[in-house]
Amino acid sequence: MVLRCLILFVGWASFSAHGANLDALAGHKDWRALLHMPAGSEQSEIETPAFFLAENGAGNPAAELRATLNAFTAQPELMCRYPARAAWLAQQQQLSNFDPQQCTALQEWLAGQAADQVSVIFADGFLDNPASFYGHMLIRVGDRNADDAQKLLATSFNFGARVPDDENPVVYITKGIFGGYTAAYSTSHFYRYDINYAEAELRDLWSYELATDAAQSRLLIWHLWELLETDYTYFFTSRNCAYHMARALELVTDGELVERGDPFVLPADIIQRLTQATINGQPAVKSRSLHPSRLHRFQQKWQQLSASEIILARAWLARPQPATLTSASAEQQRRVIAVLADFYAYRLSQEHDNDALKHQLEQERTTLLRSRMLLPMGSNPDWLEHESSAPESGQDPSMLRLGWHHSSTGQRHENALAVAFRPAYYDVLQPQQGRLANATLTMGELGIHVLEQELQLEQLWLLRLHTLNYSASGMPGDGGASWGLDVGWQRDHLRQSTDVLSPQLRGSYGQAYQLNPRQWFDVAIRAELRDPSAELGAMVVSPQLTWLADWRGSRSQCQTRYEYDLSERLEKPWFIGCEIAFHVADDQDIRVSLAHQQASTVALKWSWYW
Repeated sequence: MVLRCLILFVGWASFSAHGANLDALAGHKDWRALLHMPAGSEQSEIETPAFFLAENGAGNPAAELRATLNAFTAQPELMCRYPARAAWLAQQQQLSNFDPQQCTALQEWLAGQAADQVSVIFADGFLDNPASFYGHMLIRVGDRNADDAQKLLATSFNFGARVPDDENPVVYITKGIFGGYTAAYSTSHFYRYDINYAEAELRDLWSYELATDAAQSRLLIWHLWELLETDYTYFFTSRNCAYHMARALELVTDGELVERGDPFVLPADIIQRLTQATINGQPAVKSRSLHPSRLHRFQQKWQQLSASEIILARAWLARPQPATLTSASAEQQRRVIAVLADFYAYRLSQEHDNDALKHQLEQERTTLLRSRMLLPMGSNPDWLEHESSAPESGQDPSMLRLGWHHSSTGQRHENALAVAFRPAYYDVLQPQQGRLANATLTMGELGIHVLEQELQLEQLWLLRLHTLNYSASGMPGDGGASWGLDVGWQRDHLRQSTDVLSPQLRGSYGQAYQLNPRQWFDVAIRAELRDPSAELGAMVVSPQLTWLADWRGSRSQCQTRYEYDLSERLEKPWFIGCEIAFHVADDQDIRVSLAHQQASTVALKWSWYW
């Protein structure tokens, strides 16, 4: 009797210990990361019920853990559907029979890749499409011994919304903001993404090799493979590629890369957080490298040509014949031909619909290369490599601004304390490191005035996108376009005697030019839709001139325009305004602005970024 009781007690103690151990494992950071359950939440962010093996697995990590172990015991082939779960449970000594080499579909997908290294890829913003303005993230499967050619063949993960091919950018942004698309992970060879982003869209690609060991790399890669069959609701500013890839990366980082309640999560934010994160107590990023686009490579070389070589290059485009180059020395010809070869490479990557122009460019390039073959033997030109500032070097995205605002109209004068908050991202007057040059991307900017002890909502911008995509070389196809889009509400101090808060939709399109390395200007047509009033109609169209300049430790922008009110209610159509930002610290600036139309405004503001 005593022996039987002792056996029952030992069995009960063993069962209790095992149950306690499973409960501890269910609360483990890695298990919750495999289920995409953020800290402080008991609900998975994966919306596909079939991903979970327990009926309540999306909201109960302990139930999902027990269901997983039971399923792997009853149906061992399921371990190949969830290789990351199986590998992690084997590490925790809960499984002993997992062999990834027996997983046929997984091994066919890997196609012999070692899968022992992971790199995060950041694609710079795409200036021709507002929907891609803030950049993009990919994750590339790595082989520690791979060369550059093998890296192009590496398998990579992408995350994106399922968008119709003919969707226009305005519809995409609208649906993206309000969750109008489903999204999913996809996978392909890296060279396909390289062609799309670096070659076709002319975006620089930054590669961040993670400091994961071989086991961690495989765990992350297998987990991403598991996620290929999951779906999500896509939100342009929050639940996007950056957010969901950050959640996957948290499987190997020591801490979280994103918080569940973040209203704005952009790829550059995640890259910045990743460079500040750790893996096994060491910096999460082992190395960083830049893969420049065709256009970037051309512009770098173009800026190193002498004045006479630039004249020779332009002469070739006007008359693409070997005789055009013979007046120069052999060394100059080699330099000009090298730059023009890059010019034709990026131009041909852009011509998809104009077959006649594409044929002409191909013929000119062939003639150019034949001219190179006729030159005497000699070494190729040496070019200096100027690496762009990395995405993580940009100023922090959140902003708090305090200041004084004064407006005057005739005998009416008002002074107000101005307070503004912006969760993301940057404007054109901030330092240019780590972001698209001469561009603005802000979301959710809120402004309040304290006027005679009253709070007054001054502005609320849902979205502001602007760029002066100037041409660095002046050559065909090298930038030059400018555009802008503003959506939100703002009080009109300058054109109306009663500054009513009005919804506004503004857009602009024009041509940008570079005067010198520190000054640019833009000529554009600007259109504005708003609530009509007694002093201003519903639609205003304006030709607009913008001047932007870099100074030592500061940036300034001035604009002037002549506004055509289609209802002919506006009395004073000329607007002029200037603002300068003094960069007094890495996380601060002081701004002074002046504007005049029917009224005049003056503002002095201090900004803090974090």
